[in-house]
Amino acid sequence: MEEPDAGLYNGRPLPMRLQDAQKLLDRCFSGTREGAPRLHEPSDPRFAERGGAVWLEYRWYVRERGLAEVFLKWDRVPPGEEKTVEATVLRTHLLGQSPMLSQRALRTVEGGTPAPERVLAMLKNDGIRRECVARGRTTVTVEHWESRRPAALLDEARFAELAAPLEAEAEDSTPESRHEAVQRLADAERSPRVQDVLLRLVARKPSLMALRILSEWGEVKAREFVQRDLAAVKPGNAGDLWALTALDRRLEAWQSLARPT
Repeated sequence: MEEPDAGLYNGRPLPMRLQDAQKLLDRCFSGTREGAPRLHEPSDPRFAERGGAVWLEYRWYVRERGLAEVFLKWDRVPPGEEKTVEATVLRTHLLGQSPMLSQRALRTVEGGTPAPERVLAMLKNDGIRRECVARGRTTVTVEHWESRRPAALLDEARFAELAAPLEAEAEDSTPESRHEAVQRLADAERSPRVQDVLLRLVARKPSLMALRILSEWGEVKAREFVQRDLAAVKPGNAGDLWALTALDRRLEAWQSLARPT
């Protein structure tokens, strides 16, 4: 007689509690170094006013030339109820190159029910390769961010056209227009010359989109500008405080790869 599936109850997937998701991560990445302190939102009073219906936890695992950025999401509950709350999202972003981290990340989706429909409608066709499964209410996803790297360099004329709005930026440009210009250039080419354009931009003025891309690419020179913008966040702006703190930790993790273990 076959044993019942430990992950099922009456043939239906069991819910994945937050503490079960955390234990799953601990098992899958056992022995893997974390390149930056974890960012556990409920434990940091600075984020109490961020608002929204969910809490977040981020981790940054490093190995070889790669980074696995993992985050958990769960419903906000009163203090003391985290032990019973379900995780709603467990997602891993694989950046850089590390076969070992890829193997560890893929362990998180083993045994789940394939559920690509849970992310396709939201993320659409952004070029990222994904594995997505359901574990009850929890959506578990592994995203291979390197899979969307542009294949070739632009010709000089096209590169100059896309870089021009960022190099000779009008004083009255808006954050929205900078965001769009940065995204167009980064989607078209990934190269040292694009990194230089983005670094010159963030040296002149804040651009969360440019900082996000530079941090994805592991450009640690961007960290000084992230920290500059962090120091300038106005009281009560918990959203920017959260975003910039997460980018700073990501860049700290990249920096840790250059340090001896």
